[in-house]
Amino acid sequence: MGIGMSEIGDSPSKVGRTLAAMALLGLFLVATRWLREQIGVEMSSESIQSAVRGLGYWAPLGFVGIVSIRQFLALPSVLVLGSAGLLFGAGYGALLGGIAMTLNAFLMFFIARYMGADWVRARLHERFPNFEDRARAAGPFLIALATGHPMGPQTAFHFGAGVTPISALVFGLVVLPAALFRAACYAFLGANILEPTSPKFWAASAALMLVSVAPLAHPGLRARLFGVKPAVVTVDAGTPRPREDTPNE
Repeated sequence: MGIGMSEIGDSPSKVGRTLAAMALLGLFLVATRWLREQIGVEMSSESIQSAVRGLGYWAPLGFVGIVSIRQFLALPSVLVLGSAGLLFGAGYGALLGGIAMTLNAFLMFFIARYMGADWVRARLHERFPNFEDRARAAGPFLIALATGHPMGPQTAFHFGAGVTPISALVFGLVVLPAALFRAACYAFLGANILEPTSPKFWAASAALMLVSVAPLAHPGLRARLFGVKPAVVTVDAGTPRPREDTPNE
C-alpha cells in the first residue's frame, strides 16, 4: 500500500502544529505560575478576595481574568464562584462569574481543538463510526448539564467538546446560559455565607442542594449511576382476556 505525497507533506505540518501548541501551553503555564506569585492568589476564598480587592476599580476585570485561567491557578469553580458573591453580591457576582466561566470554557475548547483535534477525531471515528453524529445530537445537552450542574465536571466536557465537530457558536450558545445558572447558585450562597442563620442563607443552601440532586429524578441517569434498571411494565397481548357477559336486567 502506497502513501500519498500529500499525506507525507501534511504530517510534518501537523506535528509542527502540535509541538508549537505544546510549547505555547508550556509558556502559558509558566506565565500563569508567575502571575499567581505576583498577585498572591492561593487556593482559599480569603486569598482570592484579597487579591481582587487590591485591584480597586479593576476588580471586576481582574476577577474575570483570574477565573478565566482558573485551571492553571488550581482554583476550583466552587471557590471562585462563591467568592464572587462575597465580593460583588449575588446579582453582579453571578453575572461576572457566568461570563468568566464562559471565557474559561472557550479557552479549554480552543486548546483542545488546536492541539490535534483532527488526529483524535480520526481515531475515534475508526472505533466509533457514528461518533460525529452522536456528538452533534447528544453533545450540547451533556455540555449544558455538566456546565450548569453545581458539581458537574465542566472542564472535562469543555475540553472534550473541542475534539468533537460541535461548532464554536453552538458551544457558546449552550455554555453561556448554563454557566450563568451555575454561577448564580454559588454567588447567591456566597453573598449570604457570612450570615449562616439568615433565611437567605438557608434558602441558598436548599436551592443548591435541590439543584444538585435534581438530575437523579431521571430514571435513565439513576440506572447509569447505580446500575438499577428502571421498572418496565409489560402487558401480555398474546393471551386474550376472558369476556365477562353482562347479565340482562
